[in-house]
Amino acid sequence: MIENFGFFLPTEIQFGNGVLQTLGSELKKRGAMRPLVVTDQSMKETGLIDLVVNEIKKVNIPFDIFDGTVPNPRDYDCDRGAQFAKEKGSDFLIAIGGGSSMDTAKAMATIMTNGKKTRDWFDVELDVSSAPVICIPTTCGTGSEVTYNAVITDSETRLKANIFDPKCAPVLALVDPKMIKSLPGFLISSTGIDALTHAIEAHVCKIATPITDAISTYAITLISDNIVAAANDRDENALCNVMLASTMAGIAFGNADTAAVHCIAECLGGFYDIPHGVTNSIFLADVSEFSIPGNPKKYAEVSKAMGINTKGLDDTEAALLGVDKIRELCKELNIPKLKSFEVIDPKDFPHLAEASSQHCCNPNNPIEATSAEYQTIFEKVYNS
Repeated sequence: MIENFGFFLPTEIQFGNGVLQTLGSELKKRGAMRPLVVTDQSMKETGLIDLVVNEIKKVNIPFDIFDGTVPNPRDYDCDRGAQFAKEKGSDFLIAIGGGSSMDTAKAMATIMTNGKKTRDWFDVELDVSSAPVICIPTTCGTGSEVTYNAVITDSETRLKANIFDPKCAPVLALVDPKMIKSLPGFLISSTGIDALTHAIEAHVCKIATPITDAISTYAITLISDNIVAAANDRDENALCNVMLASTMAGIAFGNADTAAVHCIAECLGGFYDIPHGVTNSIFLADVSEFSIPGNPKKYAEVSKAMGINTKGLDDTEAALLGVDKIRELCKELNIPKLKSFEVIDPKDFPHLAEASSQHCCNPNNPIEATSAEYQTIFEKVYNS
């Protein structure tokens, strides 16, 4: 018997090579009067911002650019962006970049209509809908273009927090694979494994549904089959497939949840300011291995989706082959070791382990990990 469940996707998605060219007509159709492009300095250097700006110019709509987005944005970064939008009279946001730009834009949009400061909206219901946001992802990892939350670092706790409400969902995601064609290989690697983490955790978490299972397993297959060719060879078809998988994984975990890998990644990433995708990539295999006893069947399904021949194996044996496959992918993609980051100090592990155990996603991991178990994982990964 299938248990009752719901599924909600408030964001319209347009996918494919060249969909960026619809930006101007979408702005006109949606009544934008003075849009604000939200991005970062490095994105301006790639020339991708020019592609966006040119589409806006075609429809003769006045616009402004906020390029103050930073990696792992903090609450005050979003507050500053919202103040900039207010001063410019912005009524519409266009986020271009990775998860940092898209989450910053969603937080800014929240402040633009709800007032107060970013920290005031962590884990509480919004009063009204956020200002409209169009997301244009330039990585193949976050899925933020289709989620109704913004992950922001709390400047007081140095831990990641969430604005979480369907009222902050982007109105439109323009997912154009051409936008990642010039992305450095190491970024395709880490963001691609980030998307794989989203898909795997959406599949194995305790609140997965038949719909999220179907989406997540297809995303797992697309990433497993294409991430190496996308990162190392820039194969056009592979890039298209991992871009689609990233968005699908975002839909899956947005309607299910993430789990223990994200408990670690959001705590450690916020504390040390390490890229989220890299942190997920570093911990995915070991956290999966720890979690298998909580639901061997689901992890065996992950292995099958990764293309592993599991015939004749029991679920645990099959699941462990999936962990091996994750390790092989990370090695082939040159994912760095945790110990390679000089900022990491093992003395912080007890604090980070406790924070991970208190993270909102921990109860939905197949095994709800204790602080001591998280510390063991931290130490194992650090010394591997």
